[in-house]
Amino acid sequence: MSKEKIVPFEEPESRTARLQKLLQVEGLERSFKQGDEVLTILNNLSMSIEKGEMVALVGPSGCGKSTLLHLIGLLDSPTTGRIVINGHDAAMLEDTERTKLRRDFIGFIYQFHYLQPEFSAIENVILPQIIAGKKKKDARDYAAHLLETLGLSHRLDHRPGTLSGGEQQRVALARALAKNPKLLLADEPTGNLDPGTSEDVFEILTEQVRNTGIGALIATHNMDLADQMDRVLELKNGRVLTF
Repeated sequence: MSKEKIVPFEEPESRTARLQKLLQVEGLERSFKQGDEVLTILNNLSMSIEKGEMVALVGPSGCGKSTLLHLIGLLDSPTTGRIVINGHDAAMLEDTERTKLRRDFIGFIYQFHYLQPEFSAIENVILPQIIAGKKKKDARDYAAHLLETLGLSHRLDHRPGTLSGGEQQRVALARALAKNPKLLLADEPTGNLDPGTSEDVFEILTEQVRNTGIGALIATHNMDLADQMDRVLELKNGRVLTF
């Protein structure tokens, strides 16, 4: 589906404004069946993210933040509603096309870094590039560049078990950035870190987003960090509210 066919969700927008949108979500619903009951987690939810924008997603545990990120990341499918990423309506794509869009366009950072323990820091950042088809030498050079940019030049060959929590999360950030994503999704990326380390990792994350111009949606319980972003969205009763 071409970008010109995307219908604005609120007020009519110019073509230029529409093309700035990395992500558009309209009327999203996600329900689960529990026995005879239907549990609705997200209900008629609409939102958007623009290029170069850093958006915080806040709300209590269990409100559906992770569910929303999984849907936007194309790891799950909504019950109803539209998710349009870079002009592509996910519902209109075949499985292979969805996989390619997720692989080439979206980067993920989780609260638990999920690094491969048997591989070194640099190998963890090389792997997703190799999977995406990059030559090994190019992947290694870029992985080293990213890790050095994140202050880990002295830890390239260290395995995750020998790294601190903040260092592991920086490796996870490098891994997410290695594919040069246009949309970055982060689920409590500083949730397991102490306040000082959280600030350091968040500062690095912000710097990378600003320098590369990607859009980022970051779920967090840390309101101090949320207030430093461009917008704060609160997930409440299955919908998002703007602060």
